[in-house]
Amino acid sequence: MLRFFGQPKYADKELFGYELFLREKVAGNWQFPKSFSQIHGHEFSQLLAATLALMSTDIQLVSINLDREQFIEEAYICELGRVQEEYPQIQVVVELTEHDGKVTNRQLIDAAARYVQSRIWICLDDVGTGDNQISFVQQIDPYVSEYKFDLQNFHGKKDYATSVSPYLQFWREQAALHHKFFAIEG
Repeated sequence: MLRFFGQPKYADKELFGYELFLREKVAGNWQFPKSFSQIHGHEFSQLLAATLALMSTDIQLVSINLDREQFIEEAYICELGRVQEEYPQIQVVVELTEHDGKVTNRQLIDAAARYVQSRIWICLDDVGTGDNQISFVQQIDPYVSEYKFDLQNFHGKKDYATSVSPYLQFWREQAALHHKFFAIEG
């Protein structure tokens, strides 16, 4: 059994949406799915639509994470576009994870263009880590609405001011320069 669990998203101390995390029930416990590749785009979008149907009318936005392989799959692009059409009052945001994959930048850029055609926003998750480095960000940037910087990626750093702050400042400046929303988590 699969289910989304929501983490509230705030702006100026006001709840405006949720980041939805997919979990799988195994032996009575909810856990991270063992394999996202086994979850078809149709199943994923049906679950998302059922979740959106239960949300308050005050919710403006939901974001979901897709790894690179899911992001380029035709079923995800089409089915999530259908969900956005069905629930136009809630902005669907696809967060493209930083996880490595055997997907080319061209495939990601082409998929991003198709999501945007379906009115789905793209967020680059964990900018500055994994594959979401500045060179890739510059290529996909025309289709991106948000950069997300995750402080958790730097939990082992001892001197925040000299080790993390410059990265945070760099990505905040990039977001401002390119007119993107900028989120900090962790």
